[in-house]
Amino acid sequence: MLYRLHSRDAWDPNEPRGLVVLFHGHGAGSQRDMLTRRFADPEWALELGLAIAFVGSPQAVGDVIGADGFSAHFQRYVGSESGGRFWREKDQRLVHELLQSQFNGDAAVDYDRVFFWGGSGGTSFVTGFFERYAGLYGGGLYAWCGHPWWSGVPRLPLRKLANWAPHFPWTPSGAALVRDRFRVFVQTTTGDFLHEYGAPMAHYYGEVLGLPTRADIDGPGEHCRPGTVSPAEALKWLSSAEGRETVRVGSNQDADGDGIPNARDDDDDNDGAWDFIDALPLDPRDWRDTDGDGIGDFEDRDADGDGVPNDRDLFSLDASEWSDADGDGIGDNLDTDDDNDAIPDAADNQPLEGAGADRLSFLLWHSARYHGLSWSYPTAVVHRGRPAGSTYPEARGDRQSYQSINLGDSTFEIMIDRTERKTACLAELLPALCQAPPSPFPYFEHHIDEIYVDRNENGDLTDDGQPLVLARNRGDQHHLPSVSTILEVSYATGERLPYGIRFWTLEHLDDGLHFTGTSAWRGLVRAAAGEPVLVGVVDADFDGRFDSEGSQTSGSTVSDFPDFACVDTNRNGDLEECWGYPRQAVPDGSVSPGGLFELDGRTLRLMVSPGGHRVEIANP
Repeated sequence: MLYRLHSRDAWDPNEPRGLVVLFHGHGAGSQRDMLTRRFADPEWALELGLAIAFVGSPQAVGDVIGADGFSAHFQRYVGSESGGRFWREKDQRLVHELLQSQFNGDAAVDYDRVFFWGGSGGTSFVTGFFERYAGLYGGGLYAWCGHPWWSGVPRLPLRKLANWAPHFPWTPSGAALVRDRFRVFVQTTTGDFLHEYGAPMAHYYGEVLGLPTRADIDGPGEHCRPGTVSPAEALKWLSSAEGRETVRVGSNQDADGDGIPNARDDDDDNDGAWDFIDALPLDPRDWRDTDGDGIGDFEDRDADGDGVPNDRDLFSLDASEWSDADGDGIGDNLDTDDDNDAIPDAADNQPLEGAGADRLSFLLWHSARYHGLSWSYPTAVVHRGRPAGSTYPEARGDRQSYQSINLGDSTFEIMIDRTERKTACLAELLPALCQAPPSPFPYFEHHIDEIYVDRNENGDLTDDGQPLVLARNRGDQHHLPSVSTILEVSYATGERLPYGIRFWTLEHLDDGLHFTGTSAWRGLVRAAAGEPVLVGVVDADFDGRFDSEGSQTSGSTVSDFPDFACVDTNRNGDLEECWGYPRQAVPDGSVSPGGLFELDGRTLRLMVSPGGHRVEIANP
C-alpha cells in the first residue's frame, strides 16, 4: 500500500493525532493525487491539527487500463491484476492494516479522529470500507463527488458480495456507539454525473443510521468540482469536538457493550463475524488469525507463520506458499510448472525461462458479476446422504450437504456445513434496515456456510486447509454472496492445470452449489505463416475444458455455450475481438475451437487443447 503522509515537524510523532486519509479516483487517479496533491492542500488539515495521508491503490500504475490482462476492453469490465486497476474490496484489509500499524510506526494515530475523504471512485471504496469497519474508527466521512458500491443504482445501504467478509452489524447499540463518534459530510455538484447519489447517501447516513450528517448537493459545477462548502469548512465541521464521545469499552462479561452477555451473544465483539468462525471473538479489529498465534492477520507481520514477512509474501495467508515465478496465481510449491510454459518442472531444463510460442499463460480475473446475469449456471451434484467413500470434517453447523463438481477429468468432493441464525432481523438490526426501501435485510445474515473442498482428490476433506466461508440472507435475490478459489484440474494427458472458480450457495442446500469459472489462457501463438499472433481462450460453459462445442443453442443455460478464443487479427496487441464478454456469452468476433478465421489474408484453423494452455494455428 503506497501512501504519502504530511505532518508538522514540531509535532511529537509519539503523540496520537487525528488524521485525514484521502482516496481519489480509481487506481491511477489516486496515484496521481498522492504525488501531485491536485485536489487537496495539506494545509487544510494541518491547520486543524490533523495529519493527512494520500493513499494509492496497490499495483495502480500507468493508466487505469493495464496492458497485461486479457484485453483492454475486457479489463475495463473486470479490472486487471497487473498494471493499473480499480480499487478492490480486498484492499480494505490493507488500508485497515496500514492504519492499525500507524503507518509502519511513522505516526501515532488517534483512532477516534480519523476522517476518510473520498472522491469519485475513492468514495466508492471508503463507503465500502466504512460498512466493514464502522465502530473501529471514530471521526468522519467526507463523501466528495462520489457514489456507493452499487454504481448505477442510486440507493443504499451498501452490500458488496464478492469474496464475502463480515460487515458491521447495525444493531441499535452498535449504531449508537458509531453515532456518538462519527459524522458524515456528503457533497456533489449539480453538473456531476454522480449528482443523483448525493441525496440517497445523505438520507442513508442521516435518516437511516442516524449519524450526524450534512450535505452540500445544490452547488453548480461538473465532476469533482468545488461545492458551495470548501473542503476546509467540511473538515472543520467533521473534526469538531462538540457532542463527540470517545470509544466505550465493554466489560469482561459483555465485550461489545451491547447489553447481551457474552455467554448469550452470537458475536461477542460486534464485528459481524459470528463467534464460531471468529478466531478473535473478543477483538473487533479482525476475525482471522491464519497461523493461530493469537495475533490477528491485520497486524501480524507474518500472518501465515511461514517465516516470510507479508510484504515479501505473495501468499500472505497461505503458509505453504510465498512466491509465484510465473504470476499465474499458483504458488511455486504447488505449481508443477513454475514458468507456465506447459513443460512440467521435472522435465524442464529451464523451469523459470517462461512460456514460448503456442504455450499460453494462465490468467485469473476476479469479477463477481457473472452470477448477477440472467444465465443459468452449472450446479454441483448433490449426494443423498453422506457418501461412505470419503473422510469429512466434523460437522459444527445445523445442517450439512455433501456434493461434488466435475471439472475436466477431475471430480472434487465437497461438504457444506451450514449454521443457521435463529432470531429475526427486527431483533437484531435497526428497524429501517429490515424494510424495503432501503433494502430487504441488507446486513442480517440468516446463515453461514463453510465449504470444504477435496482439493487434492484423495478422498479426505480434512487435509485441504481452511474451508471457504460465505454468508447469505433471504434478501439476496440476484446478486448472491460468493467466494473464489483456484483448483488444480486433472486432464487425460496426466497434466494438472490451474482453474479459477467462484462458488455461491442458495437458500436451499439441496438445490446444489452454483459455480462459475474465473480464468482464461492468453499468449502468442505461431501462425501458419507470418509472425506469432496474440490469442486468448475462454471456457464459456465452465466445465473445466476449453475445447467444448456446447449444444450450439441460443438458450440462457451456460452449459449450452461453446468455448471460444479471441485472435488479435488486426495485430494491434489487444483482444478487442472479445469486447462485450462476459455480458455477451460468446462475442461476435470470437473463434470456436477447431473453427476457421481470417488472418493476414489467409483462412486458418484454430485448435485448442482441453486444458486451454496449448493452441495451434494450422492450414484448414
